[in-house]
This record gives sequence, C-alpha cells and structure tokens, in this order.
Amino acid sequence: MARTSNNSSPGEAENGKKDLIQSVSRALAILELFNERRPALTTGEIASLTGLNRATAYRFCQTLLSLGYLEETEARTFRPGLNAISLARAALSSRELPEMARPYLQRLRESTGETVNMALLNGADVVYVARLLNDDLLALRLFVGSRLPVHATSLGRAILAFLPREEVEEILGGGALEAVTQYTITDLDKLSQELDRIRSRGYSLNDEEMVLGIRGVGAPVFNASGRPIAAINVSIARPLDKAELRDVIAPQVVETARAITTLVTELAIDSDHR
Repeated sequence: MARTSNNSSPGEAENGKKDLIQSVSRALAILELFNERRPALTTGEIASLTGLNRATAYRFCQTLLSLGYLEETEARTFRPGLNAISLARAALSSRELPEMARPYLQRLRESTGETVNMALLNGADVVYVARLLNDDLLALRLFVGSRLPVHATSLGRAILAFLPREEVEEILGGGALEAVTQYTITDLDKLSQELDRIRSRGYSLNDEEMVLGIRGVGAPVFNASGRPIAAINVSIARPLDKAELRDVIAPQVVETARAITTLVTELAIDSDHR
C-alpha cells in the first residue's frame, strides 16, 4: 500500500506561500474598499472595484463574513464587521499622539464652543484620530477612523501646505481633483495658490468645500524636524464672520497646534504614516 507523504517539494511550498500572500492581499483589498462614501457594497461592486470575478469576490466575502470582518446587510451586500472595527480602533488607540493631545483639544473645544478634530495623512486622505463634538445637531457624522479627501478639508490642506512640493504632487496626482461640493477647489494650480496662502498665514480654511453648511479652520502639528505629522481643526456649522475667523478662532487653533507641536518635540513623538 502506497504511503502518502505530507512533505511537499520546495517548489510546491514556494507556490503555496505565494498563493497565501496573494489571498491575504486580496482580502485586505476588499476591506479597504469601504469608507464614508461606500459604507456597504454588493458582490458585483466589490468585483468591479477589485478586478476579481464575481464568484471569487463572493468567496472572499463569505470568508471575511465567517471571520467577523464583514457583515451581510442583505443578500450579497456587505459592510465592515465588528472585528474590522475593533482592529481599526486598536490601531488608532495604539498611537501616542491623539491621547497626548487630547487635553489641548478639549480646551480648544471649550474655548470655541465648536467641534474639534485631529487627523493624520494617509495617502490622498486624512484619517480622523480624535474627534471632540459640541452640541450642534448639524455636526458631521464622522468618527475616529473616518477618512476624507485631503484636498477638500482644512485638516488635509494644513498638512499639504507644509510638505515638499514634489510630495504634494505625488499625493494629489496629475488629474483633476474630485468636486465634493460646488465650492471644492478642483484645479491643481488654484489649490497650489491656496497652499501658498496657508503657509503665509499659518492656518487653513474650508468654506463648505466638503459639506454644505460646514466650515473649518485648521493648523498643522510638526515633529522635531519640522515635518507636518498631523493637523487639528475646528469644525463650524454656522455662518462665519471674517473678523471672528481672523481675530478669534484662527489664533486659538494655531496656538493649540503650536502647543501640541511643542509636546511632540519634547517627547519625540512621530506619527507620520502615509
């Protein structure tokens, strides 16, 4: 009777390793499809976005479903599961900067009476790592871990303005930028001019470019080498008088960002993740 060997050849082992890595990459690629604008996706949409065929995409979704990383909201429609949310929260909570900055952000919220946020740059998005809400019913439905396009937010522009020009061009790409609202700057030359103004005055502005009715004032946080590693902002759901913006809100945002920068420098914190 022939004996079946459990030992595979080196070539077979190497092929199996490659297959395993590819499977993990595909599964993670599916999870990365979900964001604020795509909270749920059908199997067909996942297949289209990843380039997988529908049958393969469905098998991956079923595997992620069984592991708790996806939930099926209706037939063949999925959203991130509790395990994905827990993993994201664990990754964010492990960062030192948001926790250390929190007392400064709380004071800024108290002094302005507005919602205060902190975000990091990740690719062409900013990722919220702290969000302190006021009592305004019009506050955006955003959470720690939410992602927004870097070009359309005061948080993102505060970071972009102080990065090397070549890096900004790499982040934004060469094409037209997405118009999130009718007020979003979509022309690269106009955005470049706006970044110049931000560098000059020390703070960024967003006037209904991400969401109608919402305005933002942001400022960068730097590490010891002078590189922007985060940004903070005040989000305002009301008409904003220019004098109040210039003389009251912007100075407080800039002062808070500088205080956090001093903390970062003293403690040698570096949360630069792209």
